[in-house]
Amino acid sequence: ILAQRLVRSICPACRVPVQIHPEQCQESGIEYEDVKHLTFYEGKGCNECHGLGFKGRKAITEFLDMTDSIKEMILNEKSISEIRTAAMAQGMSTLRQAALEKVYRGETTLKEINRVTPIEEI
Repeated sequence: ILAQRLVRSICPACRVPVQIHPEQCQESGIEYEDVKHLTFYEGKGCNECHGLGFKGRKAITEFLDMTDSIKEMILNEKSISEIRTAAMAQGMSTLRQAALEKVYRGETTLKEINRVTPIEEI
């Protein structure tokens, strides 16, 4: 099972580093101490992106491999949280995790991923 969303990409022509604040991390469901060493970026807006700070989109994906154990859990009507926990233990990355990776690589912003993915307890 595949889920996907599109996030806007920071414009490479006007991408600038920005200071991340603990409040932003809290609003985004991440620990400031875990990310304070990373560089975050935003687009300041330019002619290339028509002043938006974004140019283009990138896909974020979540793939659930329908293993025998996952099938059995579904057939036994286990809760979604139990199935999700088992899938993550088998290596599944959530949409939110994929989105955060794009933020950490400087491809999009926290505000953008908060717009398209729910904040989750990982």
